[in-house]
Amino acid sequence: MVWNGTPPETSDLTRAVARHCACEHGAMGVRVITCSPHRMLSHDKRAVNGLLFMRRLADRLRQEEFAPS
Repeated sequence: MVWNGTPPETSDLTRAVARHCACEHGAMGVRVITCSPHRMLSHDKRAVNGLLFMRRLADRLRQEEFAPS
């Protein structure tokens, strides 16, 4: 999957997925169960694009809301 975010956005996404990761690994270290965040990253391009869009929109809305008039 192609990620269209900036390097800081990539770092934030990586940290968020790591915080919510519930993957299970077998005795040899091989992943036997993939958690929802990792499944989303690999199979749901629309959701990933939506996360990026809303992140950028939220920043803009915060700036507009709290900008000095």
